[in-house]
Amino acid sequence: MPGTKLSEERVAELFSVSRTQVRGALARLAAEQLVTVYPNRGAFVTTPTADEARDVLGVRKTLEPAVVARLVERIAQGNAPGAVKQLRALVKREQQTLAAGDRRTSVRLSGEFHILLAQLSGSTIMTRMMRELTPLTCLANLTFEAPELSACPNLDHVSIIDAIEAGKAKVAMAVMIDHLQHIEESLVLRNEEKTEMDLAQALFG
Repeated sequence: MPGTKLSEERVAELFSVSRTQVRGALARLAAEQLVTVYPNRGAFVTTPTADEARDVLGVRKTLEPAVVARLVERIAQGNAPGAVKQLRALVKREQQTLAAGDRRTSVRLSGEFHILLAQLSGSTIMTRMMRELTPLTCLANLTFEAPELSACPNLDHVSIIDAIEAGKAKVAMAVMIDHLQHIEESLVLRNEEKTEMDLAQALFG
């Protein structure tokens, strides 16, 4: 959970590595804004503010419609064979894990769906941006998600694929915007105290 303290000693013990290795990993995560390091306090999983959560989703609402439009064009040109099949296979796995009650895996696969769209679009820049934005979105979901709502409904994913397969770029773009708007609306954008979780349970579940 956001706000979880990442003790160098405890993480090193859990993964059977040196504290130096852990320190390097934490520095990298801090550079990616997934970890916040406070002087004399240590490293913590980043807790985004409400404004930061809105910013992340705002960027995605600009980026991802362009991703799906590019993918539709690429498929029409015959440059992305098997793209729709790959997307449907991933969403099927997402639905299966959700039905089995495996929330952690379904959330991971949901993020992978959006990254895969960018990969299939053929843009390395869009892919890199989605790889950066997806974990930041997960932090926002964990910080602000209303428990009774789904942050990323996979039925929307199916609708996006259907529009892509039909070659309807404008429809795919509109569905993507609605999808991301739904995610934003599902977030309770106010600061709430989170229950602390055992670090071993958080890392290994």
